[in-house]
Amino acid sequence: MMLPPEGDDWVALSTEPLPLERLASWPVLPRCGAIVLFAGTVRDHTEGRPGVVSLEYEAYTRAALQQMSEIAGDVRRIWPGTGRVAMVHRTGSLAPGDVSVVVAVSSPHRPEAFEAARYGIDTIKARVPVWKRETWQGGAAWGLDGQPVAGAGGGGAGGGGSGGGTDLTECSGMIRAGS
Repeated sequence: MMLPPEGDDWVALSTEPLPLERLASWPVLPRCGAIVLFAGTVRDHTEGRPGVVSLEYEAYTRAALQQMSEIAGDVRRIWPGTGRVAMVHRTGSLAPGDVSVVVAVSSPHRPEAFEAARYGIDTIKARVPVWKRETWQGGAAWGLDGQPVAGAGGGGAGGGGSGGGTDLTECSGMIRAGS
């Protein structure tokens, strides 16, 4: 079972289905009047590839969690009134309709919550080292929408570089950044 952290940032990768109801209610704070939740789901098609039957997500775990933590920090710097920030991404095999990524942001007012959530998902797509392999009727290949990962450094798979001291905790199929 995926449990929220004790702080105000929930940054994680999970092999388990994402708990959408928990991720929608966790950002609630008395001082915040708005919550925006973006949930990305697996489609049954992609450009030029009808009949998608599954996606398999892989992540460079240490770098992915570090980048997601930095993005949460960016959200707080750009929108200082932000309440809570959740950024959770699935890994492993997913079927059409499964939730692959969630970004949820609470804020005192809706414009900031919408802007921060949009920034969160757009920046995850641009910076976080998560890749998807698509399987469709007639074939399989890595996704066509890949892009260079901004700010990716060396260190190779599994870390080993100067990770900024990020502590990783694994529990029940979930890996999250520790503080």
